[in-house]
Amino acid sequence: MATKLYPWQEDIWHQWQQLIANDRLPHAILCAMPEGTGRDKLVQYFSDTLLCLTQGTEPCGFCHSCDLIQSGNHPDLHWIKPEVEGKSISVEQIRQCNSWALESSQFNAKRMIIIEPAEKMTESAANALLKTLEAPPKNCQFVLLASSLHHLLPTIRSRCQTWQQPVISAEVITQWLLETEELTVNTQSIILNRYLPLAVKSFYKDKKQVSHQQLLSHFSVCVQSSFCNTADVVKTLLKLEDEGLCWLSYLLSDIQKRQLGIVTDWIHCDEKETVERLAKSISSNLIYKQYLSLNTLRQQLNDHPGLNKELLLTQWLFEFIGE
Repeated sequence: MATKLYPWQEDIWHQWQQLIANDRLPHAILCAMPEGTGRDKLVQYFSDTLLCLTQGTEPCGFCHSCDLIQSGNHPDLHWIKPEVEGKSISVEQIRQCNSWALESSQFNAKRMIIIEPAEKMTESAANALLKTLEAPPKNCQFVLLASSLHHLLPTIRSRCQTWQQPVISAEVITQWLLETEELTVNTQSIILNRYLPLAVKSFYKDKKQVSHQQLLSHFSVCVQSSFCNTADVVKTLLKLEDEGLCWLSYLLSDIQKRQLGIVTDWIHCDEKETVERLAKSISSNLIYKQYLSLNTLRQQLNDHPGLNKELLLTQWLFEFIGE
């Protein structure tokens, strides 16, 4: 099993196998799982199993259907994604998906339609899909992948059986990375990446821990000086994009905890000296105001990619000496 799926997916997979064996699969499954859990691998293996000509609870890996999946040319497998990264899934794409759902299988088996990320569907697209989910075609399996349930229409959620990935323990993540990547990771990196194993792996493989340390260092120097040299902080944030802003949001949250006398459950549990120093040098009112302002800024930048990020980030940093 370890070669097919990630170890933290085994429990869900065993439950899905029981549904397959007992012919109890719902027509639509909603996987409400963050990207860093490896949800694609789970759903791909699910597709491999349902489309395999042996029609068992595991794909054989040798039949013609399995060969077509491996080559990326299976006529009954359709992944629906935004045509442009970061954009929406259009109503035209969902109408095409509905058309595929009504077609006959090329191998007298299931037809698989996977929508990822489902929260990227426009309202019109979601409503078009809803009509098909309300009267599902025979032998057509829908799988919706979403990071959050809250961004999907309640009517869509009600037509799907929802599955969520339980929180993955630090011990499981640590052991997996040690065995598969020979990586030794610390607890802070796991918390910083929200207990998402693939995000933790990327954090080390892409040397993001170096960028994280640089950002904290540049930020500390910037906000504690009367001159407030923003250049290094802004340059680092532009490179890291929202991830860097998320790290700063976590840092400000930890500083607020320290100012309130809370000395446990910090995300930056290995940066106590930095947190202590900033908690003493910056007023609690300013930290709170800047924390709220930063989260508002993150939302604005995510909703409106065309905004002048450099200008907005510089203005936010100058507020630390503007009190």
